[in-house]
Amino acid sequence: MGILELRRQRTAVLDKAQAIIDGALGEERALTDEETSQVDGFKAEAEKIQKQEALAEQVDGMRAAAAKPVEERKAPAHYVRPTPDTQEGIFCRYIRSQGDPGALRELRASNDTTMNITTAADGGDLVPTGHYQGIIERLRPQALYNILGVRMIPGVGTTVNVPIDNEADSGAFVSTSESSAFDRDAPAVSKIAMTLVKYTKKIDLTYELIQDEDSRLMEFLNVYVAQGMAATMNSLMVAEALADGTAGLTLDSASAIGGAEVPELLYKLSSEYARGNVAWLMRRATEGYLRGLLSTSNFLFAPTPTASGNGQVVSNLWGVPQYTDENMGQLAASGKSLLIGNWSYMGMRLDPASTFLLDPYSRASYGETILHYYFRCDFEVLQAAAFQYATHPTA
Repeated sequence: MGILELRRQRTAVLDKAQAIIDGALGEERALTDEETSQVDGFKAEAEKIQKQEALAEQVDGMRAAAAKPVEERKAPAHYVRPTPDTQEGIFCRYIRSQGDPGALRELRASNDTTMNITTAADGGDLVPTGHYQGIIERLRPQALYNILGVRMIPGVGTTVNVPIDNEADSGAFVSTSESSAFDRDAPAVSKIAMTLVKYTKKIDLTYELIQDEDSRLMEFLNVYVAQGMAATMNSLMVAEALADGTAGLTLDSASAIGGAEVPELLYKLSSEYARGNVAWLMRRATEGYLRGLLSTSNFLFAPTPTASGNGQVVSNLWGVPQYTDENMGQLAASGKSLLIGNWSYMGMRLDPASTFLLDPYSRASYGETILHYYFRCDFEVLQAAAFQYATHPTA
């Protein structure tokens, strides 16, 4: 029975009760006991029908809801496909979500807490450890600090003081006879403060790149960030060597290097520093220039480049490995074009984590999302005499 039919029945029952009441009122009398019983009966019947109406309305509502087509849930605007629950997949999912708080919480939960020394003080979050390791793997073949074997300085905090022995003699042990006093040696120790400095970079990612497969997106970010970090580190390290190393030789020419000047600079390194991670550094154009020079007995360079232990193809200049970097000075007036150093005496600090910040708003009208990256590092020469460079005269 439908709702309308129930309503008609309830109305008819109530009309019967009202007719009895109206009859008594018309006769200006009270209801008899029989009439009262009849009216009560009609009221009870009407209430029963009303409950049936309410139940029928509920059933109809449920049927309508069940019959309504289910609206398909729309994916976020920059979502392409589900990604695996790897850390890199979670990172890609966060980028595609355009900074969704839930995706950020998932990313933070996935990160290796052993790397989370602190929450990023300048805003942002630590780069996921898997992503950071991918960056470092691609950084190493390009970074001079890895190729030349600089000394990594451990420590916690922004600044670490590195003790340096400034004693002139070798500090060698001496022969001591029985019951004799030990030789006393009081090293002249000083400290070099190594303070981590922040370096930043921002990358504009098109929506098309964001939609790409996880592996291609992560490879792009790994390579791009690694290239930027390597360029920055190489520039910093060369600048430090030329700033705090020793001006070992002033060349005769403002635009050339004499064949005899190469070994002259080489032997500016004392025996103490001439062993170990010793290597030349110069621009590629300088290497090409020197390859055209002849010494009194042989070519300055080894005839055939050799492979080093880290996979780099290395030339040898006067028997010492030689590398190129465009941050070195030119063959020009006042240029510091030639450097030889013992790179074990170059100290480096590198923060074991990098930080990123996602900005989906600033370039949204261009269809781009910005990723801000920053890392912290520092380079310091630990012994000035371990680095000798040649300078061209002003004219």
